[in-house]
Amino acid sequence: MTPEHQPALNPKKPRKRVTPKRHPGLLRKKRKLPALLLAAVFPGMGHVYLGLYRKGTMFIMMMMLDVSALLYFSSIGMQINVPLLILLGLTIPVGYFYNVYDVLQSADFILSKRRRSEAAPASADAGKAGARFKNPFRAEGGLSFGLMMVAGGAMLILLHQKPPWLQTGIRDYGAGIIAVFLMLAGICLGLNEATRNKK
Repeated sequence: MTPEHQPALNPKKPRKRVTPKRHPGLLRKKRKLPALLLAAVFPGMGHVYLGLYRKGTMFIMMMMLDVSALLYFSSIGMQINVPLLILLGLTIPVGYFYNVYDVLQSADFILSKRRRSEAAPASADAGKAGARFKNPFRAEGGLSFGLMMVAGGAMLILLHQKPPWLQTGIRDYGAGIIAVFLMLAGICLGLNEATRNKK
């Protein structure tokens, strides 16, 4: 029999959950310049370099959907709404520059977090300096991201296959579908804001 003061062999350690404070992207040494260059060359890759896989994939998917929709609406034979094409064309540079801006903000957060962790006792000034940047790792994960990927992939397939029923549906029911989508988005945003105010 083992003595009472001797610890048990192979004790089971509790499994650590990956929280925004212990996200792998915060533990690796990342630099701001490579993230900026990657984001400038290919939107979304700067976020992937920083460890923000969900946000980087979202930027890549949104840019691909925008370009595919622009090519689809400019190639089909139906009468095209020119403001829609202008809006889709303007979305590309807006998304590109927001992608670069967001990469810089995320890199600044990671660098400020690393400086505060390397400093011996964290001072109040260091805490205020890190509080300027929103934690980009808070939204990494969740079921909504998987659903968005499935919906985005289905839209890409439809825009490239160009089935006749899609053209007919857009011509006859496009305005109604967009109106319903905007109403649902407004309801979701309102519920989210009400839940946040209750908390």
